[in-house]
Amino acid sequence: MANQYVPMLKLRLKRIEKGLTQGELARRVGVSQNALSMCELGVHFPRKKTLDKLAEVLDCKIADLI
Repeated sequence: MANQYVPMLKLRLKRIEKGLTQGELARRVGVSQNALSMCELGVHFPRKKTLDKLAEVLDCKIADLI
């Protein structure tokens, strides 16, 4: 069965642009590094609450991440 999600490359690029590691961003957002990695790879898609926090921490809009 095909993966229903696409990699969140914009999230990864924004994280790198801000100079954060996956671990640092995960801690600030309140998720595990593994969960963040799975989102960046497209294995999972973050919940709305997590997307809101990611946008807040990365100082951008949700649309900038997906």
